[in-house]
Amino acid sequence: MLALFLVSLLIENGYDLFFSYDLTSKKSINILKTTHFFSAIGTFISPIVIYGYLTNFSFGFNRRISRQSILLVIALMILITPLISFILELNMKIEFPQWLSDFNTNSEPILIAFLNMSNPVDLIVNLIIMAIIPAIGEELFFRGFLQKSLISVTKNQHIAVLITSFLFSAIHFHLDGFIPRFMLGILLGYMFLWSGSLWIPILAHFTNNAIAVIISYPAFQSFEIIQNFNHYNEYKPAETTSDYLFFSALSVSVILYLLYNTLENERLRK
Repeated sequence: MLALFLVSLLIENGYDLFFSYDLTSKKSINILKTTHFFSAIGTFISPIVIYGYLTNFSFGFNRRISRQSILLVIALMILITPLISFILELNMKIEFPQWLSDFNTNSEPILIAFLNMSNPVDLIVNLIIMAIIPAIGEELFFRGFLQKSLISVTKNQHIAVLITSFLFSAIHFHLDGFIPRFMLGILLGYMFLWSGSLWIPILAHFTNNAIAVIISYPAFQSFEIIQNFNHYNEYKPAETTSDYLFFSALSVSVILYLLYNTLENERLRK
């Protein structure tokens, strides 16, 4: 309702465009971004913050994280990209039953329209609505609230992580990305368990989303590292693909080991 009010007040014909958007129109896309921003805050952030205030629920914001942990988390989310891309490719080949496919949401056209950036302002706006807000909101709800609540109910941390990760992936209503999103959810869940700090999964979630936004920005397309990200899913000889996957899996394993020990030592010191 707040998004509709602002759109109607600030944009000409905003009320009409709010209900019938055109993905070829910059004005219409800006309205969609405004709606997305407020709906994300209204769905995941506001209710949980109010609940936390009324019940004194501890989400895990009070624990600080070290510079070493920050660097390890960022490196992990960058290096895991080829592995997640490969799993995504396999996921897309699965034929789901029709009754499941009926729940599938095709958000790709809107995503492509959002990622069509022409200036730094578009990049900053996309980082806010596609990386910062989802990272804070979804981690606040799924890891900070739901996972902690499920641990109290099930008395089993691992079951709580699996259930939370399943719901985290399912709520996106996108079957083609269900398995990689489920695996990322598990990773984020254990990061929260190991650290006790919600800032760790928030940082990991932000990095994962921000990568997709940054590599789509035209000014960065000329960088070799960006080209490698963009062309990873294109045809490559089997040996090259295997090398990418082996390097990604090995790097992720080493960093996970270092991250676990770092977070565990930090938690014990506190």
